[in-house]
Amino acid sequence: MTPQNPIRAFYETHPRMVSSPFGGIDGIDAELFGAVLDRLGIPLQDQRVLDVGCGRGHAETVVRARGGRYFGADFAISAAGFPLAQADAAYLPFPDAAFDVVLCVDAFEHIPDMEAAAREFHRVLRHGGHFFLSAPNYGNVAGLVKWYCERFGGYAAHSWAPFGRWQPQEFEQALTPGRIRPLFVAEGFTELYAIGHGPDIGLGIFPWMDHPKMPEAIQYRLQRFFQWAGPPLARILPTLSLHLFWRMRKKRPSSSSCESC
Repeated sequence: MTPQNPIRAFYETHPRMVSSPFGGIDGIDAELFGAVLDRLGIPLQDQRVLDVGCGRGHAETVVRARGGRYFGADFAISAAGFPLAQADAAYLPFPDAAFDVVLCVDAFEHIPDMEAAAREFHRVLRHGGHFFLSAPNYGNVAGLVKWYCERFGGYAAHSWAPFGRWQPQEFEQALTPGRIRPLFVAEGFTELYAIGHGPDIGLGIFPWMDHPKMPEAIQYRLQRFFQWAGPPLARILPTLSLHLFWRMRKKRPSSSSCESC
């Protein structure tokens, strides 16, 4: 019998740890998701959209409402009313250039072979198509705390995160812009652009906000402060945010190499 994927096993037994700025296992913040896609200029109308690491496929409601056709891929299969493939992100079972848009929403940090996954995202995307990535960002104070906790603070490698009251994760890699940019550029992506998420500024700057010993009264005041200060800070210094939202494109072939582009 093949051993169960430890990442899959963890999230099956800890379903509430499946989280994102856009929601968790219960649904999606369609208004926020749509606003981010609009700000990044990612169209869904009449587009074939692949959601890698789709979970329960909550993004399907947004894609369908915006006139797109939704496909999901995940290493775990659940009941779904949309086309869904059980697949590893590093080995997607789709032909080349099959999709106009590829989404990867808060799943990339859990993929062991990120280079292979980025290569697959590029392969299944048509020329000129858009790739959207939502991922934790540790190019801030939270990243320094993660480094310290995983070396000296009793956390295993790739396990600390400043949410869920610092409950250990199964596989939480320390992604930063300095890691993401060269990785995706090397696989052929271009026009990389990222924006921060205002509500996440607090955890990026002061991750002790969600420490299990943080008094609730202080935590509440800090949350209120960053609700006010977070959005302008995210616009000025997006890397302070605990999450970054990325837009990338698959470069169109040159006219000399493509007769009908």
